[in-house]
Amino acid sequence: MTDAMKQLKAADPVRRVDLGAVEPAAFAALREEITMTGTELDDASAARAADEAGPTRTRRRRIGRRGAIAVGLAAVLAGGGVAYAAIQAFVAQDTAGLTCMATWNDSALEGQHIDAGGPWLTGDAVADCTTLLAEEGLPPVENPVVFEHDGWVFVTPADQAPDWIEPIDTDGGPAVDKKVIELQQSVGDRVDGGNGTCRTVDEAVVWAQSELDRLGLEGWTIETAVVDEPDRTCSDVSAEATGKVVVASAVDPDQTYGVPELDPIVAALRDAVAEECLTTEQLGAIVDEELGSLEHHWPTTTVRDDAAECARVDFVVGGSVQVTVYGPVAAG
Repeated sequence: MTDAMKQLKAADPVRRVDLGAVEPAAFAALREEITMTGTELDDASAARAADEAGPTRTRRRRIGRRGAIAVGLAAVLAGGGVAYAAIQAFVAQDTAGLTCMATWNDSALEGQHIDAGGPWLTGDAVADCTTLLAEEGLPPVENPVVFEHDGWVFVTPADQAPDWIEPIDTDGGPAVDKKVIELQQSVGDRVDGGNGTCRTVDEAVVWAQSELDRLGLEGWTIETAVVDEPDRTCSDVSAEATGKVVVASAVDPDQTYGVPELDPIVAALRDAVAEECLTTEQLGAIVDEELGSLEHHWPTTTVRDDAAECARVDFVVGGSVQVTVYGPVAAG
């Protein structure tokens, strides 16, 4: 995630807006329009937006075209809470993420001068920060402590952390529910998940319930928002942090999320999981090969699931691309 996005996150206008008052259909439509509008932004506009935001760190992540789109949208939408919520969903599929500091400085609390940061990869804060720091050519955090501030989870050396923090999960275990992370990845997945095909609202409700059942997420509810418009015969599915899945009328996800640079990769992964029962290693190798031409993507994450007969993949398109491979070491 770029510094422009981090600064937008630090300003956090969404916490000053009652999103409960926003109709799910309006929210889904807004997110859809933001995503589709993004494909029309040129690199020059994105570069100007980034320049106006100003440099805030020495290391600049290579973000690629989709990341540049997110920067431009961040600059445009910084004044609006609801729009901010939509762009955050567009970028990371969540309202929280990780900030990783090999050496602490207080400006990191405002999303500036950070060593590494990004979306949750596995739910283990220390392990995920180790991966994100490695992407920046940095070593793991020594003697790490984990704490939360303003909706973000921070990992930093314990002897450098602010005095006021309340450490969470200091042993470096899961900081968030891994099942929720997988649900959020699944609803955003372009291969065969929530954004993988055109489902009617009713079909998407059945699919969402099957995902809740598969993951064992009890107590979650599914809310629908149906809009009677000729072009909105498909659906959009979002997993909220409040334990609610929202299914709303939408246009075909191929129209909303289709990107010329990514569509061939999505097609290749669909073929891979449909044609053969693969291990995580085999499917991960295919993912790495397909992602090789992209300028930037989040690190591919592998999650072992020995209960699965074959490996599966979640391919989420946002400010960047995040891919997670789940499955057994040996295919059934």
